[in-house]
Amino acid sequence: MNVESMDDVADCLLSVAWNIFPLMGKPPASPGNRTEEIRTLLVDACHDAGLRAREWAAAHGAGTEEDRVPFLRLAEVGTDANLFLGMVSGTLVTDQERVRRRWAEIETLVREAGELAGWIRGRPRDRPPLPAG
Repeated sequence: MNVESMDDVADCLLSVAWNIFPLMGKPPASPGNRTEEIRTLLVDACHDAGLRAREWAAAHGAGTEEDRVPFLRLAEVGTDANLFLGMVSGTLVTDQERVRRRWAEIETLVREAGELAGWIRGRPRDRPPLPAG
């Protein structure tokens, strides 16, 4: 995807959310099912960030690459975490050590997704985001 504007970023994030839980939206997470909990978190974070990116684009235009980075990183984290979830649930020959390492990677990505989503939610909507520093 060629991302040259915040509106493109919105399309990217909404696409990531759709690809994690397609069809009629996300199913409710079953209590204790960590995979479903994570996918629900990722869908919610990417969907919300996509809508915020769309609002930002309507108010401020294309934005700069620096404006788009946290949003695009969230899309990347969401995609990677979803891929890794598929890898741990779809193995033909279970290697417990590999599964443990993959879950550690997933949990690290989930923490990062939460941090990025919090940053995106916390920035003022009426002006461009402040540079990280």
